[in-house]
Amino acid sequence: MVVSSYKLRLYPTKNQENKLNDTIEICRILYNDFIFESHLAYKEGYKIKFDELQRMIPAMIPKDKVYSKVAQMVLWQFYNNLKTLSALIQRGKRTGNLRFKSKSRFHSINYNQSGFKFLPDNKIKFSKIGKIKCIIHRKIQGKIKEIHVKKELTGDWYAIVVCENELKSICSLFRKKIVGIDVGINNFVYDSDGHVIKHPQLLRKSKKKLKRSQRKLSKKIKNSNNRWKQKLNLARIHQKIKNQRNDFLHKTSRYYVDNYDTIFVEELKIQNMIKNHYLAKSISDSSWNSFFQKLEYKAARAGILFKKISPYNTSQKCSMCNNIVKKSLAQRTHNCPFCGFKIDRDHNAARNIKQKGLDSLPLEWREVTPLERRPLTITSIRYSQVISRNEEIHHFD
Repeated sequence: MVVSSYKLRLYPTKNQENKLNDTIEICRILYNDFIFESHLAYKEGYKIKFDELQRMIPAMIPKDKVYSKVAQMVLWQFYNNLKTLSALIQRGKRTGNLRFKSKSRFHSINYNQSGFKFLPDNKIKFSKIGKIKCIIHRKIQGKIKEIHVKKELTGDWYAIVVCENELKSICSLFRKKIVGIDVGINNFVYDSDGHVIKHPQLLRKSKKKLKRSQRKLSKKIKNSNNRWKQKLNLARIHQKIKNQRNDFLHKTSRYYVDNYDTIFVEELKIQNMIKNHYLAKSISDSSWNSFFQKLEYKAARAGILFKKISPYNTSQKCSMCNNIVKKSLAQRTHNCPFCGFKIDRDHNAARNIKQKGLDSLPLEWREVTPLERRPLTITSIRYSQVISRNEEIHHFD
C-alpha cells in the first residue's frame, strides 16, 4: 500500500476562519490539559491510562464547539508524543518532559476518517465549521483516511488530504536507461550521463531580505501590532523560499522519472553531515532527503526501480580502473595516477553509484535477454511513509 498526501489551498470566510482558530485554540488547551493531568498522576505515583483521559474529554471542551473525533485525535497525538519520548529514552538519548504548547506551536487539527465531505463545487464540508472553498488542482486517488487542516505562519490555510491506495505498478526486468545520481552543494545533481543541474541556492539569494526583515523585527516592541506585522512579513519570505525549493525539487525529480527506468542514489546520513558547521546551511538548503522522497514515490507510481546504495568510497574510487585515489573535499577533479583517467569529481562519483547499483541487483535484472519474460513486481521495497504530491510539475527546463 502507498500512502499519498495532497495539499489543497483553503479559502475560508471570515466567520469560518474564526471557527477554525477557535477549534485550534480549544485543541491546544486540551493537549495542555492532558499533560497537566499526566503530571498530577505521576506525582501521586500513578500512571494515567488512555481510557481515563478519553472519558475526561467531554468535560474539558465546550459543548457543540469541536467535532468529537477532532478532540480524540488530540489525545492520540499526546500519546504518540509520549511513545516517541519513551523510544528516545530507551535509545539512551537525553530528553526532558513533554512541553506545554504555546499559541505559536500549535497550528493544525485532524479530521480522521469522518467529519468531512467533498462537495462537487470545489468545496469541503467540515463538521462544526461549514463548507470551505478550496482549489483541487488534481484528481484525488485512493481511499481518503484523514484530512489535516493547517494554518501557516503567513495566515494561509491548507487541507492535507491523506489517501491510501494499492501499489499496482510493476517494474520491468529489461533495463535500458540507467542512471546514477550524485547530489552535492555546488552542483545539486551530477549524474552518470554527465548531466549537471546547478544548485539554485535559494536561501543564500534571499539572505539580504531575511537579514533586513529579521533586523526590523528585533527592533519592534514585543506584543505590539507592528511586531506582529513584521513577523508576518518575515514568514512570507520564508514561505516563498520554501515554495521555490519545492518547485525546483518537483521539476528535477520529474525529469529523472520521465527519462530513466532505473535510478540509483546514495543512502546519505544527512543528520551526521549537518554536524559540520561549515556546510550545515548549504546542506539544509539542498533538501536532499526531500528530493529522494519525491524521486521514490514518483518512481513507484511509474513502475521505475529506485534504489539507495552505500556511499562508501564512491568519491575516492576511480570509475575506470577501480583503484582508490584519495582526495580531499576541496579537490573537485578526479585525476587517476594509475590509468590517467581525468574527470569531474562528482561525475566520477555518479558513475560509481551507477555501477554499485547494478552490482547490487539480482543477475537476471542486470542483463537484457531476447526471451520474453513476465515482469516481476518489486516486493523488496516498502513504501510506508506519507508522501507529498502537491504542486508537481510535469516538465523540466
